[in-house]
Amino acid sequence: MSTSNVRRMRRWGFLAFTLTMVVLLVKLGMWQMSRAAEKETLLNQLSARQQQLITQVSSIPSDAKGFAVALNGTFDVNRSVLLDNQTHQGQVGYRWMMPFYTDNRWLLVELGWIPAPARREERPELPEVAGKYQVKGIVDLPSKRMVLGDETATVSWPLRIQSVDIAMISAASGYALLPWVIRTESIVDEASDAVNWSALPVWEPVVMQPVKHYGYAMQWFGLAFVVAIGFVVWWRKGHV
Repeated sequence: MSTSNVRRMRRWGFLAFTLTMVVLLVKLGMWQMSRAAEKETLLNQLSARQQQLITQVSSIPSDAKGFAVALNGTFDVNRSVLLDNQTHQGQVGYRWMMPFYTDNRWLLVELGWIPAPARREERPELPEVAGKYQVKGIVDLPSKRMVLGDETATVSWPLRIQSVDIAMISAASGYALLPWVIRTESIVDEASDAVNWSALPVWEPVVMQPVKHYGYAMQWFGLAFVVAIGFVVWWRKGHV
């Protein structure tokens, strides 16, 4: 095969490779754009739902995610639940949750993040919780996480878990918990004022905001543009 034919094949082969890369990069950018649009739709939906404050569990609709609630009731501090492997600002800790009795039903309330003790086998010291409280927060569904092993093999309280499995927690606690988690924004002691149990509210309805997805999309589009321009320059110079 002549040198000119080899050169021609290489040029067209590099053209095919460049087109493939540009299409791939553009598709990645479009995927990030679609993710941003989905997040915007979700945030708008959640914002609309939070305009109405629900004060009774019986009034929470079946599609409950995102609704704002203000519920009065009591906690069972003896059945605290600790969601393991939760980091905040580089520090390892737990998401602290407790069963909450309100409107003749039990549900799980997330109070926030607390630091873990230095020794893995130790449980964090939790404050004494007694009396009636008003919990204000957002109704959410537990996140699905892969779990290896049986978390109910040994039950000790506070219960340390790897994922929020409502059925498992119900079985361990003996309470028929509703299938939601209330992400706390504030807790008020009915006998006094707002309480502070050193738990930091860290939950966010959307982990990655739409603006970040748009930023990533622009990066993918920019890479596609650079690859295309680089190829055009190379093609014009006639490099092999």
